[in-house]
Amino acid sequence: MAQHRDELFSALVDNQHPLDGTWLEEIKSDPEAAERWQRYHLIGDALRGELPAQMSFDITDRVAAALDEEPALLAPKATETKAKPRGLQGFWRPVAQMAVAASVALVAVIGVQQYGAKSDVPQPVSNPVLSTLPAIGTAAPVSLEAGPPNGEQGRLIQAEQQRRVNAYLQDHAQQLRLQDDEKVTEDSEANPK
Repeated sequence: MAQHRDELFSALVDNQHPLDGTWLEEIKSDPEAAERWQRYHLIGDALRGELPAQMSFDITDRVAAALDEEPALLAPKATETKAKPRGLQGFWRPVAQMAVAASVALVAVIGVQQYGAKSDVPQPVSNPVLSTLPAIGTAAPVSLEAGPPNGEQGRLIQAEQQRRVNAYLQDHAQQLRLQDDEKVTEDSEANPK
């Protein structure tokens, strides 16, 4: 019965069912029906994208009613607590602070000694991250007289460049085929025959 009533409300709001005087009287007399009528219109406006940019909802009455229904919490009376005597706690606190300070100082001294010490093991001359030399090929002076390599070296460099360009072109063609295959698959899934 309730589901039929909800469907009838929805049909009335969507103008799929004629609105007669009995329904109007029920909506006017029953606050729950009036609220449902308003909610269904709001849902319809939202589905059609006709909601205003800003809506004002007055929930103060409902919040005030909910607060009135809340039971009052009674907190126990506060009792005074006496401060604990410092006794051993007062003695150990400075000792612990001194121990922490001594540990930090020891680590600092050892770190400085290790940093400044010369080791017998030879260190690598160049760090690959900080290297200023080019990673591929050799360094060549920049001048107007330097031309392209001649002879066999020039042919080898040109062959290597051609091989790399061909590899890039093949990879590009393969990527295009994969994209086309994905499009065909998506189209066939979207439009089954």
